[in-house]
Formats: sequence, structure tokens, C-alpha cells
Amino acid sequence: MKLSFLTSNIADLEKAAALGFDGIELNARAFGNPAEGELDREAIARTKRLAEKHKVSVNSIAYYDLAWGSFSAPEAITQAYARVFDAAEALGINVIASMGGFDAQRNWEGNIQLFAERFGPITALAEKRGMLIALENWMSIHGRLPFNPVNIGGSPDTWNALFKAVPSKALGLEFDPSHLYWQGIDHIRALHEFKDRVYHVHAKDTEMLPERRYRGGVNGDYFRFRIPGYGEINWAQFISALDEIGYTGDIAIEHEDPIYWNERFDEGLDRGWQVLNPLIHPQERNWQTTITSSHTL
Repeated sequence: MKLSFLTSNIADLEKAAALGFDGIELNARAFGNPAEGELDREAIARTKRLAEKHKVSVNSIAYYDLAWGSFSAPEAITQAYARVFDAAEALGINVIASMGGFDAQRNWEGNIQLFAERFGPITALAEKRGMLIALENWMSIHGRLPFNPVNIGGSPDTWNALFKAVPSKALGLEFDPSHLYWQGIDHIRALHEFKDRVYHVHAKDTEMLPERRYRGGVNGDYFRFRIPGYGEINWAQFISALDEIGYTGDIAIEHEDPIYWNERFDEGLDRGWQVLNPLIHPQERNWQTTITSSHTL
């Protein structure tokens, strides 16, 4: 497994190396807007040069625009993904972190249909080009009523519906335990259940806020996201579960911790690294030789 962090800044490859990360998850917007035209080839080439210079890597590309932007037709979305695929190929990677989107004017069945209309062609193209689409399991529906999700994909039932609507094995998950924890969903069970669909992992912790839950119920902001190790998720258990299912891909810190923000942002990344790196890359020791030698004494 590799340890990285999510960023939109190409220059953060140097930061990744300085902090001891294996690389970064890079937002496609670092190269331009895939929905508007071809991406900046020089920026892509510069990214490759920086990665080689600092001996780190871009481990995945994030393209989350379906949760925010509006597209007139599935064809336009497919073309945008094709441009992201071009950037991924140039960088030698094949994992595209993504969002499924959501139309608040449609009901549940209508949104499943919309997802199929969009991701049927995208996954067909992904299969041809050897790409994997990793949908983040985020929906953003907490807060005061009325609310609607801006992204589909927050629970196992939803994932089953999406995979049934678009059965391509090019479609999987960017598994983020923090979005399951605040819902009360067993993230370890979900990881095992969908182990064959986990194509990327986000490392983000969750801290529950009981007073806000008491005051606002489900309509209150009763949790907040934290750097790994500063919330309630057992990261040793989670990394062990990833190891158990045979996951060997990238784990990217998605830094949204309000305490370690602004001028303390890099401190937050470093604190997250200190929690996760020993679990992902335990110190190499010649323990077999040590044990064998002790037995011969």
C-alpha cells in the first residue's frame, strides 16, 4: 500500500516528499477543466518531471465535478472523462476517483436511471482504456432541513443499486470510512463485503459531537471530520482489514480537519502521516534472523 494526500496543487509533490509521503492524489483541475476542453499537456509533463525529481508519484487522479457542475448530456460527461483518462495515461496511472452526482429534481429511481445514463458510456470507455472509476461514498446530507444530497453513494444498499445499474467491473469505490462512521454503518463489515470493488481509499477520521446530536438530532451538525487518529476510527483495525482483503493500492489523506487548517494545514498532514505511516509501512527489522539467533544461544 502507498500513503498519499489529496491536493489540487502540482507543487505539492515536493511537499509530499518532504513529509515522507509516497505521493499524492491529484485533482484533475490542476490541468484545467476537463468539461471545457483539452487539458494542459505542459502541466501534465511538469507533474511527471516533478514526481521523478522528488521520487514520489501521482497515485490517482480525482475528478469530482459531477457533484458540483451541470452537464447538458451524457456525451459531454464522457468526453470530459476521456480527457481525464488522457492525463492518467500520460502519468502512468489508471485509478480515477470520482463522484456519481445527484439531481435534486428527480426521485430515487430517477437518479439511478441518471447514473446509468452517465456511467454506462463512461465505464465502457474505461474498460477500453484500462481505467478504474472509484466512486467516493459521500453524499453530504447532514445539516438543517431541507437538504438534498449532492452526490449519490452513501451506503451499501446504494452501492448495490449503482453496481446493478452499471455492472461494469471498471466501476468501484473510493472507500472512505468517515462517511460511514457518522451514519452508524459498520465500515469494517462494508469493506469486507465490497472488497472486490475497492479501487481507492480515503483516510479521514470522524469525531462525533453528542451535544450537537442532542440539540439538533439528525438536522444538526453532529459530527466533524478529523485527521486520521484524531477522531474515533480505529486505524490499526482499518489498515489491518485492508491488508486482510488484499488491498495494495493508494490510501490518501483527505484533510478536512477544522483544527489543523489554514496556517496549520501542513501540521495536520504531518500528524496524519505519523498515525498512518507506521501502520502502512512498519519499520523494517530483520526479525527472522533475530529470533533464529536467540534460539541458538
